[in-house]
Parts: sequence; structure tokens; C-alpha cells
Amino acid sequence: MKQISAILIGAGQRGRVYSAHASLHPEELRIVGVAEPDNTRRKEYQDMYNIPDDKCLKTWQDVFTEEKWADVVMICTQDTMHYEPVMAAIDKGYDILLEKPIAPTAAECREIADAAAYKNAKVIVCHVMRYTPIFNALKEVIDSGEIGKVMTVVHNENVGDYHQAHSFVRGNWGNCENSSPMILAKSGHDFDFLQ
Repeated sequence: MKQISAILIGAGQRGRVYSAHASLHPEELRIVGVAEPDNTRRKEYQDMYNIPDDKCLKTWQDVFTEEKWADVVMICTQDTMHYEPVMAAIDKGYDILLEKPIAPTAAECREIADAAAYKNAKVIVCHVMRYTPIFNALKEVIDSGEIGKVMTVVHNENVGDYHQAHSFVRGNWGNCENSSPMILAKSGHDFDFLQ
């Protein structure tokens, strides 16, 4: 397998999770650049992945000031900050690992899909829960026909009190002006399961 070179845009929690594959499997993935406005996080990634100074950037815009310099970009910014870097990455010829949701509006999602199709870019959305053992087991049972044909589904998204209060009331997803609605931000996995 060819080692993939990646630029991380957004070095927060999701960026940390997805880039960890480079530490666990350096023969498969190498982080060659980071774009993160927080100086501490950016320095942490620089040290962790031995990224040269000129590839430790403050903004996503800085990534695209030169020609394509990695195989992929991993876009792990806040929900409302997906559209512009995705469109820039597609324009430069990158394949993209994109944190969900794709974008907060249907129009932006369509534009991203159309641009990716036009440029033949891969945009892989991080529906990571689909690969967990519990949901793989459920899919196997359903696909086997063991329980018959599924006619209806009752599915709850049980967000704990702490997560609800600190993420969806007071946190980054507490206001649709600054983020996508909770049904996209939190329930994207649920829609993926049901689909």
C-alpha cells in the first residue's frame, strides 16, 4: 500500500482522532502539514508529526496558496467552516476526508457534490460510527433476514445531560447562526445508520 500524505485543516478533537492513524500506521499515512489558528495546537501537531515550519499554517487559506503538495486534505473545522476549504481543495485537485456534516445547508452540499463530480475529486464524509462493531453486527443480522423484513425502526439519539448542556446549549453547536442544526451535527450518524 502506498503511503498517503495528508494536510490537516483544523487540529481540534476530530482532527486529533483522524490524524492518529498516522501515529499508529506511519507506513499508510503521513501528516505533512497542518492549518490551525491556535498556536498551541499547531505547535503540538508540528512536534507530533515532524512538520516543517513552512507547512505549519494559521489558516486554511494558506494551504491553497501554492500548488497541490499532498495527496489529501483532512477538513476537521467547525460545521459552518467546511464549505470554503472543501471547494478550494476540490479546485486544487485534492481528495478530501471531511468531518460530518458536509455543510449546514442543502445548497452548499449540492455545490460540493457538483464540484467534486466535475473535478473527479473524492470527498469522503466521516460517518465513522458505521464501522463500529455494534452497528456492523446489527447490519449483519438485518441483511441475513434472520428477523424478517424490517418494516419500521424506532431509534433514539440519547445525548447525555453534560454533552447536551456543554455542546448543544452553551457550546459550539448551541446556535444555528454559528453551526449546523443539532439534527445534522449530532444525528448525522443516525441518518447514516437508517440509510
